[in-house]
Amino acid sequence: MPAVFDREHFDNMTGGERALQREVVDLFSAQAAGWEAALAPGRDWRALVHTMKGSARGIGLMALAQACEAAEGGAQSGLELARVRAALSEALQALRMFSQD
Repeated sequence: MPAVFDREHFDNMTGGERALQREVVDLFSAQAAGWEAALAPGRDWRALVHTMKGSARGIGLMALAQACEAAEGGAQSGLELARVRAALSEALQALRMFSQD
């Protein structure tokens, strides 16, 4: 399984600029609040996980991107949804830890 947060990738994507990194983390975290609400059983969340996958890959949240990719190609089951939600939770925790550095 890939790392929850690939900091080297994030540094490369942001040029290591701490102010930009904080802004990106804040934007991702704000979006994630809406995503969490939309990842509800019984809803069609396939398009959402596609969006999440791209956002996650862009900033180095590789485990979340992988969970989203698996869910995209799956049967849209409760198990896939649970994996995406768990990966999102781990990603947000990793970003909180990064912000505290």
